[in-house]
Amino acid sequence: MLATQGGRFGGWGFYILKGKPVYVWNLLDLKRFRWEGTEPLKPGKHTLEFDFTYDGLGLGTLAFNNTSGIGRSGTGVLKVDGKVIATQKMERTIPIILQWDETFDIGADTGTPVDDKDYQVPFRFNGKLEKLTLKVEPRKLTPEQEQQLTQDGQRNNRASQ
Repeated sequence: MLATQGGRFGGWGFYILKGKPVYVWNLLDLKRFRWEGTEPLKPGKHTLEFDFTYDGLGLGTLAFNNTSGIGRSGTGVLKVDGKVIATQKMERTIPIILQWDETFDIGADTGTPVDDKDYQVPFRFNGKLEKLTLKVEPRKLTPEQEQQLTQDGQRNNRASQ
């Protein structure tokens, strides 16, 4: 396990399985989306990346007056040493938060597995993890999307007065 948040009932895991990089997104135990390398990593130092781009407006933009984005889609990209090795679109995401009763772990999984078929806990990483970077950045909106959010927010605010 490189890093994981959540587990059997929702969350994600980024790990090495049989030498291959794997990223699994567990959608509330309803479906698991999987990005996986086709070849085992060669011995040595590697940079592994997973990037997820959320589609649409709504909660993914932190515009809480507009809940039209709950569970919207997005695209995940898995890279090894800068080269894209897997791309997949998710038709839905988890609304609002991940499992609150699970753990965020680095180097092992101390909660429940995101995919019981792949591993059992603690599933320790036996390599050397030199650096782990998690970046959560606000979505960059087009001027049209910003205007739409402003209009929707004003509409919602008027209804609540």
